[in-house]
This record gives sequence, structure tokens and C-alpha cells, in this order.
Amino acid sequence: MASMRRLVLWMICVLGCALIVAAQGQGIVDGRLVNGTNAATVPAGATLEVMSLMGGMTVLKTATADAAGKFHIEGLPADTPLLIRAAYRAVPYYGTAKFDSSGKAAVEIQVFEPTASMQGIRVQSAQIAFKLTGAGLSAIESFSFDNETRPPRSYMSEDGNFRFSKAPGIIEPPALGITAPGSNMPVTQAPLESADGQSYYSLYPLRPGTTTFEVFEALPYQNGSYTFRKKFFQDIDTVKIGVIPQDMKVSGDGLARVPAAGDQNFAVYSTGPIKAGAEVVWTFSGGIPLPEAPQPPANTEEPPRASVHSSPTIVGQNALVIGVPLLMGLVLILWYAAVRVIPAAGAEQDAARMRELKERRQQLLNYVASLDAQHDSSQGHGRRDYERLREQGKRHLRRVEMLLGRSQESGVRSQNKSRLPLGT
Repeated sequence: MASMRRLVLWMICVLGCALIVAAQGQGIVDGRLVNGTNAATVPAGATLEVMSLMGGMTVLKTATADAAGKFHIEGLPADTPLLIRAAYRAVPYYGTAKFDSSGKAAVEIQVFEPTASMQGIRVQSAQIAFKLTGAGLSAIESFSFDNETRPPRSYMSEDGNFRFSKAPGIIEPPALGITAPGSNMPVTQAPLESADGQSYYSLYPLRPGTTTFEVFEALPYQNGSYTFRKKFFQDIDTVKIGVIPQDMKVSGDGLARVPAAGDQNFAVYSTGPIKAGAEVVWTFSGGIPLPEAPQPPANTEEPPRASVHSSPTIVGQNALVIGVPLLMGLVLILWYAAVRVIPAAGAEQDAARMRELKERRQQLLNYVASLDAQHDSSQGHGRRDYERLREQGKRHLRRVEMLLGRSQESGVRSQNKSRLPLGT
């Protein structure tokens, strides 16, 4: 009997070891860190983390770069791409490990020396969109920073790399979305509040290239009005302001309404140059919130997948003028559905969420098509603006498609669960 127990224990140990080895995988990564500021400065001793892109960015392995900036990591799952994060001088940098048929991957990650000077860094664009809803005033502030330092460096300041003032009467802490250089999908984080309670800031570094910060705020709209105060912490050439609906009045020094033909339920304003440290005061009043989309009958068949038709609509005629303000207005509801709202429960709520996402998808498809139509007709304001706005539209469209996929999977699971026999 004792010998039998020992045999069973031995088999369990062998099986457990086999499972551990299988879970770790046989993937091998050989890589190095390259200093993009000064090739002679070796980024030795930088810490590395290998993360799975599935399951919430789980850290699988950690390592340290050697004296030559090289690293070797074994025991990784080779059946899926992995993200490698390198922390150099308190700034994170990323590389993707894609394994070949032999389970090996070569990775090179470029890092940069830090700087606390804003010289060579400017605000490329600034837009703020306001939308009147039944719950109040929703706002998105979008600021894109171009880091063109020479030689290239990453901006990092202990006082915050991006700062924005607290809007009066803000209903809840704002959310922050950040799109890094070369990335298509934003990361989300909670901004930090300043010691005096008057502003928020982010420690996300400004790496060489373009970094975009998007601030999402829920504001009050009591007795049909709201006074928006904002202090600017960087020099701004101009701010584009999108307002939905168009019958909501906006007044303030230096505001000019941008003429737009056609009958669309939004308005666009612009400002002149704004210096760092200046404060603006804009007053919003009136306006009728947009009605809720009509609910189709429960047995209505799903409409066919939307397609893009490049027709020169009013959006196309003014796309690069209204540009990002209109785009931000379209994705306001998407953001709150994806990040800020408690997930829907039940078949009716799931169906409503699907309809909302499909509507957003169609609006974004029309937006991208309008940009293309304007660019093809040579009415654009430059290829750079066109490509930037089109990429932003495509990025949000990918986000919608991803959320639609999740909602569909959730609906299938709910249906399967409802079909289980009682007592299961």
C-alpha cells in the first residue's frame, strides 16, 4: 500500500512538472535596447517585462538588460505575440515579440534619454467638443503634442507631462485616454489631481513623435446654462470647438463661429492664439438635447452590414474644418458605453447597446468616406491633416468593431445560458 502511494505521488509530481513546462512554453526571445538619443550611451540595467496581450496584460516574465543592453528570455508561450516593456530612466518603451516556426523571436527596442525641457515640443492641435445630453453636458478635450526634439528625447517632468484645469462643477473625476506615437489604440488612466485641487495632470511621457491626450468630462447644465472656465498650460495657436446641438449658444471673448453650409445639428467655433497661463471663459445656454434613437421592434431583422459610399456630403465639404470636433462628438456615447457606464444586463439592454454601437459604426464610416471624398476632390487643407484625421476615424472605428464583437459574444453566452435545463 505504501509503495502504491509513493507511485501515485511520483506520477502526480511528474504530471505537475509537465504541466508547468507546458504552461511556460518553449519560446525564446533574444533582444537588445538601442539608444535613439546617443548610440554611444548603452541602456544597461534597464528592467524588462514580458506581457501577454490576452487576459489583461499579464506579466509573464521579468528580466534585466546586460552591460551591452542585450537580454535573453526563455520559457515563453510561442503561440501568440507578446509585448515587451522596457523601463529606461523611468520611461516605458515597447517592442513586440513575434515567434518563428522554431519558437524564437528577435526584438529591438529603441529608448531615449529624458529631458525636462519643452524645447522642440509643441501643441500640434487642440479641440474641445461639447454635447448636450439629458444628464448634462458631456465634453472631450483633445490635445496632440509633437515631440520634435533634436536629438530625440522623451519629455518627463515630475510636475506632470500634460496638465489641464478642473472644469467648474465637474460631476465626477475625468477619464483620460492617451494614444502614444505609432499606436492606434488609446490606453486609459485616471489623471492625478493637483495639491490645490484646481487641475489634473498625467505622468505619461511624451516620447518622440505625436502623443494625443483625450480628456472625458461630465459637466452640469442647470437651468439651461453652464459657464466653462479653462486655464491653458501651453501656448496654443488655435482651439477648434464643436457644439452639439447647434442651437446651443456659446459666447466668450475671442470666439468666432466657423461658417458651414447645410443643415447639420452641430456648430463649430474657433479661437485665436492662446498663451500659456491664460484663462478662457465660455458660456453655454439653451439648446434642445438630441432625441433618443427610435427602438425597433424586438423581431426586427438585423440590417445588412454598413458599406462606405464616398459622396461629397456637408461633412465632406467641411471635413478638415470641423474635423476632430465632429469626430469627438460622434464617439462621446461610444466612450461612455465602453468605459464609464456599468455593463448592460439582460437581453433588452444588450440589444440596445448593439443598436447604439452599430449607429456609431455607420457614422464613423460616413465620416471616413467624407474625408476621402473631400481629399479626392482637392478641397483638402493638406495631406498631413487628411491622414491624421482619417487615422483617428479608423482608430475609433476599430474600437467600435471590437466592442461589437464583445457584445455579440456576450449575447451568445446569455442565450446559451438561458437554454440550459433547470438545475444545471
